[in-house]
Amino acid sequence: MHRIHVLMAVMSLSLVVSVSHAMADGPSAVHSGLKVAQVSFIDRALNLIQLSDGMELRAPDQHMLAGLTIGEWVRVDFVADGDRAVINSIEAAQADEIPGPTPTAIGGITNHRT
Repeated sequence: MHRIHVLMAVMSLSLVVSVSHAMADGPSAVHSGLKVAQVSFIDRALNLIQLSDGMELRAPDQHMLAGLTIGEWVRVDFVADGDRAVINSIEAAQADEIPGPTPTAIGGITNHRT
């Protein structure tokens, strides 16, 4: 009988730990970020922009998107909750923030031995 009680206690504890971990990281988990990317799409009616990496961001105010153009490099401060990302601030990226080309080997890599 003692074995069953221990088994039930262990099972209950494991359920509590897994549920609390899911709740801590669950759907309401919010994170913020700062990103430099090109604007690839703008929908002013929906206050929506899409960046060159595919990230969609919504502006809480339509005036935040005024003056933005497709292809422009921007620095975006945002908050995301998993389902949607909302812009805190957006401004033109400085020249030293824009990533340059990635170096590649001309003619491919030739010094690897097989």
